[in-house]
Order: sequence, then structure tokens, then C-alpha cells
Amino acid sequence: MGQISGLFTLGQQQGGVGTNTDEWVSEFQDTILVRNARGIGNGSTLFGLMSRLKNEPVETTEYKWFERDPAIREIQVDNQSTAYTSSDTTIFVDDGSVATAAAGGVAGVVQIGTILRTSFGEQVRVTGGTSAGVAVANASGRTQLTITRAFNGVAGTGGAGLADNNKLVVLTLGQAEGANPIAPVYQTPTTLVNYIQTYNAAVSLTNAFKGSKLRTDLEGPLRERRIQALERITRDIELSFFFGTKSVTQATTGNLYYTGGITNSIDQIATSPTQVLAGGGSGGVALATFNAWMASFLTLGSDAKIAFCGPQAYAAISNYANAGTNGYRITGQESVYGMNITEINTPFGQLSMTMHPLFKEISTYNDWMVVVDLGLLVQKVMEPLFLEPNIQTPGQDTYLEQFRGKYGVKLKFPQAFGYATALQKLT
Repeated sequence: MGQISGLFTLGQQQGGVGTNTDEWVSEFQDTILVRNARGIGNGSTLFGLMSRLKNEPVETTEYKWFERDPAIREIQVDNQSTAYTSSDTTIFVDDGSVATAAAGGVAGVVQIGTILRTSFGEQVRVTGGTSAGVAVANASGRTQLTITRAFNGVAGTGGAGLADNNKLVVLTLGQAEGANPIAPVYQTPTTLVNYIQTYNAAVSLTNAFKGSKLRTDLEGPLRERRIQALERITRDIELSFFFGTKSVTQATTGNLYYTGGITNSIDQIATSPTQVLAGGGSGGVALATFNAWMASFLTLGSDAKIAFCGPQAYAAISNYANAGTNGYRITGQESVYGMNITEINTPFGQLSMTMHPLFKEISTYNDWMVVVDLGLLVQKVMEPLFLEPNIQTPGQDTYLEQFRGKYGVKLKFPQAFGYATALQKLT
């Protein structure tokens, strides 16, 4: 063994003697810090809320439900070529998208004795143009009605309320004493479908590594690897609840199902649903456009909705609320389930805003906002999330386990939801 003399230092330095670095015990923190580990389930905020609020069991991977709009109370004028005058007593109305009674168009919705209100305040009474008391569509897809103008003296502004595509409100239907029952009418509900998706995240270690001691976990490496697997699977669930596309395809071991999320359900309403806002990026979006977007869904469904925001979308609303002379007003803040909620007053009621941790972390969603009606969102559960240990091949010198769960989303009336992209500034 060699001898050394002189001043001992932490390392070889000029004029000194360095220690054997293998003898030097350096300090390590015995845990691993995760960047932006904020929110329920490391960012799975919506999944966490659904687990606490609404869950429904499911019996098959494909589940269906029915939705029906409220009883039709609006039809619209169809004059096609010639404008009606204030004295016309025969008019045509559409049988298309506005009125969709089961028998087709306005059939059943309008019967003899129905009182209609024009868009300019005139009330008219339907006296004919029907078969057995029920309005019937003709070959051109229009329904002809015979009406009494200015019923009971309520004239409004006359023919100005009978321009093409003007709305007619079905106010009421009156029947004479001793009259026969009116014709029944029903509206066929829409059948909606979604799927249960299987989610997995695996943990696989060699037995030698599993039995080792680590600086970050003196009990062994298994716990930290489980945490990472749990983080992956909850984020899979979270992002599919927001952005998943409904799909079923044939796979080697059976059908492969993906559940349709909130944005997918909104997109299926129409070719260009009004609940979707293109925010315009750094150029901004006009306040009137933004208000029209909010009006399309905030006035429907539950009174309280929550907006999950990326940091740029959150800042766009917050900056306007703080700076606009007649802008939205911040009415309060609270912490719920680990989320910081900011309440703002809009022209259409209160809206709760929170910054979603994944929208902040994933740059693509920095300027997104998804508005959710929690009262109309249900989590379908076939197999709750659980840990399945010891699933390695028998005799193999490894350890394997997995987290697994089977979930889906049931979005009732997507008209009450909305989302915005590239929302960075209100102008």
C-alpha cells in the first residue's frame, strides 16, 4: 500500500493531494421530482372529476343512447321566388331542417287551429291547407297553409314577417268544444353510439434490477416505475376524453375500439358546428365572433360550465377581463379538487375557467379552450382502472405487471359543449 503526504483535498489540485474519489460519499436526493406534476393524476383533471362525479356501468363495448330535441316550436317560411304581401292568405313553409317531426317536416306540428307568430309580431291562424287537420308536404318539399291574417287584431308589421326563411313561432293550438281529438305527432329520437376503449400501461423489470437498491428509492425500483406507468395510462384516458375519435377496427386479437371524446362529439353535429371557434392565433379574434361562439352553447344545458384552457387561451380571456372597458368581469376564485377556478361574468352567464396542466405542457394545446358541461358528461365504466401484477411468462427471469382499465364517454347533447383553437387574443 502506497503512502501519501501533504494536504488532503476533494480533488487533485496543484500543491495538494487528492482523495480517492471512490471514498467520497456524495449527496443524492432519494426521490425524483417530476416537472409540472400538477393536477389530479399528474394532469388527468377531467378523468379525476369524472371519477368523483358521474359514472355508469356498461354491459357491452358498444353502447347507445337516445336523444330528442324539445317539441318543435319553430318553422320557417318558404316563398322560393315571390315575396308575400301583408294580405296573402296562402303561404308555404319548409319541410326541411328546421322542423323535423316524425311524419316529415311540419306535419303534425301545424294543424287547423294553430296560431303562428311571425318574426315581426303578427299573429296568424291556420285555417286550411292540411289533410285531416295535419299539414302535408307537397312534391316540392314545401307545405302549403291557408291562414287568417292579423288574428284577433294582432297585426304586427304585416307581410314584413313573411320573407323567405323568416321564422314562425308555433304559439298554441285551440280546439272547439266537442271537437274530435287532434292528430297525434311524435318526434323520432336520434340514436347515438360510442365505444369502450381498453387502456394499458406496463411495468417490466428484470428480477436482478427489481431486487436492487437505488439512490432514488432504497426500497427498490418498482414503485417509481409504477408511478410512471400510472401517469401514462391516466394521460391516455384524459386526452381521449377530450380529443379521442370514435372508431372500431378489426385487430388480430379482436376488435380495436376507441372512444369518441368531447371535440369529436361536437364535430359530428354538423359540417361546421357553431360550437367550434377558430381563434385567429396571434392576430386575434373579434369580440363579436367570440361572443357569438359562447352564445351557441352557454345558453344550452346546465347553467354552470367549466372551461379547460391552455395558458395562451387563459391569458386571452384574463387580459380582456382585466383591461377591457366593458369587458368580462372576474367575480371570484376558488380551489376545487386541486384546480384553481376563476369565475368570469360573460353576457351569457358565469363561466368557470381553469388552466389544464396538459394543455400547458403540450405545446399544440397551449391556445386551446374546451368548455365542458359536467352535468351532461358521463363516464362509462366496464373495468375500473386497476393494477394487475405478476403477468410475466412462467419461468422467465423478469417481472411484468400492468395497469388496465376500460372506459368510455357518453356526451349528452353536445350542443351544450364548445371548443376553441388558436385562441390567443380578443380584439
